[in-house]
Amino acid sequence: PSIELLFKRGLGSAEIARRLQISSSTVRNVVAAIKKRGDASEVKKSGRPRSVNTRNTRAIIKKRIIRNDGLSLNRMASQLGIARSTVQSIVKNDLKLKSYKLRRGQYLSDKSKAMRLEKCRKLLQHFQVRRVSDVIWTDEKIFTIEPLPNRQNQRQLLSKDDSMSPKRRLAHNRLFPKSVMVWAGITATGKTPLVFIERNVKINSEVYQKIVLMDNLLPWVTQHFAGGPFILQQDWSPSHGSRSTLAVLEAHFPGFLDKNLWPASSPDLNPMDFSVWGMLEGKIAGKVFATVDDLKAALEVAWASIDDGYLRRTVNSVKKRLRACVKARGSNFEILL
Repeated sequence: PSIELLFKRGLGSAEIARRLQISSSTVRNVVAAIKKRGDASEVKKSGRPRSVNTRNTRAIIKKRIIRNDGLSLNRMASQLGIARSTVQSIVKNDLKLKSYKLRRGQYLSDKSKAMRLEKCRKLLQHFQVRRVSDVIWTDEKIFTIEPLPNRQNQRQLLSKDDSMSPKRRLAHNRLFPKSVMVWAGITATGKTPLVFIERNVKINSEVYQKIVLMDNLLPWVTQHFAGGPFILQQDWSPSHGSRSTLAVLEAHFPGFLDKNLWPASSPDLNPMDFSVWGMLEGKIAGKVFATVDDLKAALEVAWASIDDGYLRRTVNSVKKRLRACVKARGSNFEILL
């Protein structure tokens, strides 16, 4: 209205812009509208009016997400009586939000966090003197002859009629599929043999000392390090921390990371847990094995294919993880990596 009033008094566009302290392009646009239609009133826009994605609707959705950021878009759309696509558009385009999968991590109590913080600091000091590349990182894992179905990514392209027919495959698991326990270890420069422990064998101190430590790990260490320094890392399950096992460790694996150094509840610090087992699973993913022997053979092939470059990168990332754990005060830290 101010532009229109000054224009009708005979002022030019530049003078109007100077007096009102606005851009000359704005004045010219308004003046052009006055010349064309006789006034500067807003023209009614064509097309369907915006009746659902309104300021009020956006405010309601924003408030609900602030209260519960895990709220289902389908449920929100149903409660508001609008289409899911509208809710999705508001969330993505107006609120600038994106859906993320929940991060997975170990549950840690306040006591566990404090313990991890203390021991991560000790380990960082330890690795100022000793080399992280000399550590043998070890762990055990159970593998089954049946792969776990991935309902999110394993799909079929079928017509609507075929979706209700026998063509639709069934993802299933037996209640107790045949399985095998696998023990293994890596360093920055090599990997131990895979040690298979049958399902009916209980891993007590005697089995761990004989089958794992003496029959497999000690010969490999002797050959691989050839008398050079090494450090054994293991978790502290009962069979690993018994008096008789500690005696074997002191005699044949001196300098191992004891309970005062290695924190419990820390799979995110062990390369076997945070990387190697996942890679091994990925290499045999989607395959069904007729027998446990077939599974073992596939694991051996997958294990042999892991190269030294991967081992070196994975082991070298441990110190970065220790520093991240300290920065996170012992809490879950992978978001900091």
